[in-house]
Amino acid sequence: MKVSQSVTKALPSAVRTHNSSAVLKLLYRGAMSRADVARELGLTRVVVSDIVADLIEDGLVVEHGVRDAKGPGKRGRMLHLDEDSRSLVVLDLSQPHVLGGAVMNLAGRVLGRLDEPVDGEGAVDLRSVVRLCEDLAQRAETPLLGVGISCPGIVRAQGVVAEATNLGWHEVNLRSRVAGALGVPVFVENDANAEAVAEWRFGEGGPDLLLLQLSNGIGAGLMLSGHLVTGCAMQAGEIGHVVVEPGGRPCNCGKRGCLEAEVNAPLLLHDIRERADRRDAILARAGRYLGRALCLPVALVDVPEVMVLGDSRVVGRTLLDAMQQELNAAVSTRFRKGVSVRRSTLGDDANLLGACALVLDHWLEGGEGL
Repeated sequence: MKVSQSVTKALPSAVRTHNSSAVLKLLYRGAMSRADVARELGLTRVVVSDIVADLIEDGLVVEHGVRDAKGPGKRGRMLHLDEDSRSLVVLDLSQPHVLGGAVMNLAGRVLGRLDEPVDGEGAVDLRSVVRLCEDLAQRAETPLLGVGISCPGIVRAQGVVAEATNLGWHEVNLRSRVAGALGVPVFVENDANAEAVAEWRFGEGGPDLLLLQLSNGIGAGLMLSGHLVTGCAMQAGEIGHVVVEPGGRPCNCGKRGCLEAEVNAPLLLHDIRERADRRDAILARAGRYLGRALCLPVALVDVPEVMVLGDSRVVGRTLLDAMQQELNAAVSTRFRKGVSVRRSTLGDDANLLGACALVLDHWLEGGEGL
C-alpha cells in the first residue's frame, strides 16, 4: 500500500476517521513505531499516540517488539495491525455450477470456505447468494467488516449487475439484497476488475498494470496509480469481442474472429490435445493474438506491465513470450522500457482475493468500520 507523505488536516468532525485511516494504511504495509508513524504522516507524537490508543482499544492494533536501534531516534514499541481482528465475507460467482465463498482476515488469509452448488438450469436464484453470505457470516469469529463479491458480466457502480449471462441475471441489485440481509457494507465488482485490484494489493503487480483474464472467456482489469479504471459505462476491460482475425471463427456475439472466439482456455486445451506436436505453435499464435489486441490499450494508458491470469497449461512461457514480443513490436519503446508480460501468481483464489481487496480498500480509505 502506497501512502501519501502528507496528511491533509481534516475538519474536526472527520479528524478521527481521517487520521485513523492514515495510520492503518501505514501499518497495513508493515510494523512501525509511533515515532515512525508521526514522521511519515507529519503529525505530532501526541496526536499519533491518541490515534493509536483508540486503535488499540478497538482491537485493530497491537504492540509487540521494539524498534531497531540502528535507525534514528529512540527505541520504541512496534505497532502491528492485528490481521485477525476483523473478518470479511467474500464470494466468487464466476465459476460454473458453484457459488464459491470464504471468510478471510485482513491479510486475505482464508479462515473458512463454503460453496453453494447451482444446477446450471436457468437463472441463479439470488436467494442462494444471500443464504451463502449469511452462512459465511455466521462462521466469522471476529466482527464482520463487510462483504466483497466478484461477479462476471457488467456491474454498475451501485452494485447492480446489469448483465451476467453466466448467471442468467439482468438488472439484479445484488448489493442491496445482500446488504439488507447482513447489515454491513457490500461491494460488487466485475471479476476481471476484482482480480486486477487483487494483483495490486496481494500479488506481484505494481500500481500501474493491466491484468488479462484468460479462461472460458477473456476480460481485463486496469489499474492506474493504484486505482481501478472502470469507464463511464463500467465496461473498461471488455476486450473479448475485439476482432483480431477478420473472417475467423464464429463468435456467440454474431461476429467472426473475436479475440474470445480465437483464444480461450478450453479451445486452446482442446487444440493442444488434438495436435500435441503443435503445442508451441498453438500457444505462440494465441500469444500473438493477445498482444495484438492489447497493444492499443497499453499504448494509450502507458502501463509498464501486463499480468496474465489463467490455467498454467496455457499461460506459460511460450504464450507470454509471444505476447510480449507482439506488444513491444507495436508499442513505442523510444522513451521507456518495453512492456513486461508475466503470469499472475494469485492462483485459484484470485477472485476471492479481489473481493477481499474491494472491502479493504473502502475501509482503509476511511469507510465504515473505523
